[in-house]
Amino acid sequence: MRIPLIVDANEPEDIPERLRELGVEIEVRKIAPGDYVLGPIGIERKALFDFFNSIVRKRLFEQVQRLRDAYPQPLLILEGDLSEISTFKHPQSILGALVALEVGERVPILTTADKDQTSLLLSVLWKRQEKGAADYGLRHKPKALSLDQRQRFVVEGLPSIGETLSRNLLERFGSVRAVLTASEEELKKVPKIGDIKAAEIVRLLTAPYEGHQKRLDRDATEDEL
Repeated sequence: MRIPLIVDANEPEDIPERLRELGVEIEVRKIAPGDYVLGPIGIERKALFDFFNSIVRKRLFEQVQRLRDAYPQPLLILEGDLSEISTFKHPQSILGALVALEVGERVPILTTADKDQTSLLLSVLWKRQEKGAADYGLRHKPKALSLDQRQRFVVEGLPSIGETLSRNLLERFGSVRAVLTASEEELKKVPKIGDIKAAEIVRLLTAPYEGHQKRLDRDATEDEL
């Protein structure tokens, strides 16, 4: 039994349309990190120019790390004519990044010529998905979890936190409660958390819950009508 290929809602519309034409069962929703998820595989699609810009802005390896933290198997699809690399001002920076990802980070990179070929590649991945992939979701949760696995799973629910960072947090603070009550300054001291992730975590944990109030406001508006 094949599971659907999850497609990020921000991806170009012609890709999910082509995937449906190829017989791929897809589910479109907002996901992060990554552009596609197939069981344990998290896939980032980058056009050649976007790939270069990510290098220039020094965001590429952070994005790849987030992909690695979130999914057991990260995969990068590089889309475009590779012969164009020679036309860039610093082609060695692109080639160096490819080597660093493939050899240093051990993240597979599959190349496609255009979005149509990307769709074909995704359809092949979907048709060849491993047996047991249905056991995975956007966050993998085995049927039977030990205490430490349950603790990591809870912490992985925080913004931009994958398996590696959840371990870092728990090893630093010693318990789930201590992680959830840590201050922004304390979170920043944890390896690979940084200012942005620390702020996101604190914002999530301290923001008032508005769900009930929104429902009450909606009901009141409907009564007035």
